[in-house]
Amino acid sequence: MARESGPSSRNRSVVDADSVRVSDLVPRFGFLAESLSPEDNAGVWREAVGTLFDVEDLALGEPGPFRADLTSFALGSVLLGTTRASGQRFRRTVDTIARSNVDHIILQLYVRGGFEGVAGPRAMRVQPGDICLFDLAQTLDTRANAFENVTMVIPRPKLAAYLPSLEALHGLVIPGTEVAGALIGRHLQALLEVAPSMMQTECEMAVEASIGLITACLRAEVQRADQGAGTTGEGDRLIRIKQHIEARLGDADLSGESILRQLGLSRSVLYRLFAPHGGVEAYIRSRRLHRAFFDLTAPGARAKDVAGRWQLGAEASFHRAFKAAYGITPKMARAVAQLPRSASPDDPQTPRSVLSRWMRGMAAPYGRSTN
Repeated sequence: MARESGPSSRNRSVVDADSVRVSDLVPRFGFLAESLSPEDNAGVWREAVGTLFDVEDLALGEPGPFRADLTSFALGSVLLGTTRASGQRFRRTVDTIARSNVDHIILQLYVRGGFEGVAGPRAMRVQPGDICLFDLAQTLDTRANAFENVTMVIPRPKLAAYLPSLEALHGLVIPGTEVAGALIGRHLQALLEVAPSMMQTECEMAVEASIGLITACLRAEVQRADQGAGTTGEGDRLIRIKQHIEARLGDADLSGESILRQLGLSRSVLYRLFAPHGGVEAYIRSRRLHRAFFDLTAPGARAKDVAGRWQLGAEASFHRAFKAAYGITPKMARAVAQLPRSASPDDPQTPRSVLSRWMRGMAAPYGRSTN
């Protein structure tokens, strides 16, 4: 049997996030390689990370069997964890995204080891001390050697409230030798150190402080990538416009013209801010398709209803736009999402079910416009 790891495991029980609370401490899940056979260790690892990644080539080229230790904490609206594992390949394809149906940003500190690969079209190379980020709505393919890392999984709206362009985060690497990388890395390690003794009443305070520090460090990186937001003032304006769009994606009259009227912007400013996204209309359409993708993976979803909800036109035009954006049809996305997994997602003892329920439960509603 997998058992919980960590210094305080003798003083508390593992608590499922959906169950009645038996402790005031934050919920925790984990297992140690030493308590499992190599085969069971590999199996429980695949289940635990299956919501995030497809893993292949476990311990390829290494002298011993595959080993992995994992400890995760549900800190209110985010997931925090630490992992030590043998080398392997991590992949997130469109099929993985459809099956997992989670829309989060991953932030990682590599304490030991690293990886090389691609996140979308962006090449990546991560070394010890570096910070890296992934958007779980996008694809990736990396190969890691034996590693130890600290991971924070953050619902998209938590960052969207503070950063002008989350698209720029996917595949971003911040060297640990830079001030921003060092600050984020040390903060993650400090947060992990106090997590085992953290009370549930304390975790949201800790999370909000963490998000503030992280977004302050990421902001300059994102603004450099988002060339239309060259100044702090324009970055703030872009955030407000995107929040306005996000809160109104289902409105039939949402358009560049309606944004100009409702927010009192000049046409030149709006066009300049959204030039890196192909224009404001293209951005609105991409966000509607993004929402539609995740709606389609829900049980009982129908393409016609989803297209209508997000103002994506008749079913035929929705089909073409969806396939152009994701490489698969709406029907294929629904089919992939319904594929059976190696263990029941409703089994409370399944590592993947515990972590995936935590993540789905943490997904806060998209931010409403502040205007």
